[in-house]
Amino acid sequence: MAEGGVSAWDIPKRVRSSGIRLDELRYNSCRYIISPVSALSTRYCGQEKTRGSYCKSHGALCYLPPKIKKPLVDSGPANR
Repeated sequence: MAEGGVSAWDIPKRVRSSGIRLDELRYNSCRYIISPVSALSTRYCGQEKTRGSYCKSHGALCYLPPKIKKPLVDSGPANR
């Protein structure tokens, strides 16, 4: 841990529009793959994570909102 309680994982990296390499990912970097060409050249988003492993925009793409269950409606005496 560095002086002042800040570790190297907490220091934000410069994020390029072309993404970042695996070795440039930080603890709080978005893990959304933006160029899955090959394992050696895979690029990740790199923006700050806000939801799970992703930034706000990629989290919206990757996570579905919970389904809302509709209550069963009593059909009344007609079906009895």
